[in-house]
Amino acid sequence: MTARAIRAVLYLRLSRDHADSTSIASQRADCLTLCRSRGWSVVDEAVDLDTSGSRPVGERPGLARLLTSPDAFDVLIVAQADRASRSVGVALHLLACLDESGRTLVTARERTETNTVGGRRAFLSSVATAEIESGLIQARILRSRAALEEAPRWIGGNAPYGYRIVASDTGGNHLAIDDVNAGRMRDIIQRIVAGETVTAVCRGLNATHVPSPGTVSSTTGRITAWSPTVLRRMLRSPAILGHRVTGNGHDRRAVVDSRGRPVIVGPPLVPTDLWGRLQATLAARDTPPQRSKAGASLLLHIAHCAECDARLHYNSRRLLHSGTANDVYRCSRGCAVLVSASRLEEAVQEWTLRELGALRSTSSGPAPSTLLAQLSPKPPNPSPWASTGESVCAAWAAADRPGRRRILLDLHVRVTVSPARGERRWNPDRLRLSAGGPG
Repeated sequence: MTARAIRAVLYLRLSRDHADSTSIASQRADCLTLCRSRGWSVVDEAVDLDTSGSRPVGERPGLARLLTSPDAFDVLIVAQADRASRSVGVALHLLACLDESGRTLVTARERTETNTVGGRRAFLSSVATAEIESGLIQARILRSRAALEEAPRWIGGNAPYGYRIVASDTGGNHLAIDDVNAGRMRDIIQRIVAGETVTAVCRGLNATHVPSPGTVSSTTGRITAWSPTVLRRMLRSPAILGHRVTGNGHDRRAVVDSRGRPVIVGPPLVPTDLWGRLQATLAARDTPPQRSKAGASLLLHIAHCAECDARLHYNSRRLLHSGTANDVYRCSRGCAVLVSASRLEEAVQEWTLRELGALRSTSSGPAPSTLLAQLSPKPPNPSPWASTGESVCAAWAAADRPGRRRILLDLHVRVTVSPARGERRWNPDRLRLSAGGPG
């Protein structure tokens, strides 16, 4: 094969494009210069931009495309070794892919060719040097980031409610007390510690048009209401003590230095003892997480709204004063249907055992269902349901809560619930129950 018959493809890679010695344009120019000097014909080019040199070959779209058609070229040209890889492991994988199809990698700047022992050694040595440099750069970045995080200054973002951002004499920014909003925050904390609920506090703040944190930090003039969820997060955040915090939502925690001490970026809004009482008050009011609906809701997909026929959702609630469960079913579309979970489930259980308890229970099986034959004078069509040999009543007694829900689903039990219409006492006449059997 003559030199003019050699087909070359160019591979250009950069983590971030910029006009310096490693830019895409300069890489392309070096590769083209090499091809012209040797009389090689450039048949293709692939660019992987914003791609790390340590990324595997298969995760680089441009390079992977070239390697899927090795018969289309004879040599793969890169500007320099670290453009092909900054990881020895990845470089060895790339060379193995090229060796398998008898292709060669050539670097334009070093003029190394991997089809010789010396060229392969020089290429891998350059990649190893690049890998070491990457490790040193990464370690330096991590050290700088750690030092920045431990520095007692504000490093960005909106100031916590009750603070304002001011320039520091030692460089950077720190937090200072905002007298107006800090006074409001202290008042909120005192009211919570005194026994007022977060929801009641938000209701009062909105009624008196006190600007919310979202309103204060808005750059567009947008007005937002106080939210109990947001206020709880603010009250739990160590930012109230002037600490720098990290994390999102409920996972807001203080940033600590190498000695485990919180990084202070401003003065505290309240004394530490008041902060402790606030956290104890909020913790005492926490409700346990809702139980799994699949296990807690006996009537999931069984209870429906009589107004719109939507399914009723199960909501876990607790009475404020006694702390006892007050779970309810309510319309998923917002209709006025709301019913005590225990009352409704007891009524459905009583009706099921009274009306269907003597029937034979069914489960999945090859034989046709016997339950429809008992509910209808006409013989049923064949179905994958068969008798279990015991009554519905016996199966109900032996089953746990999910098992009982399965029984109701097998029986095609359906209950519709009407609104209370102002009635304060439980009225079973609000319910309409039916069963269709399996199949």
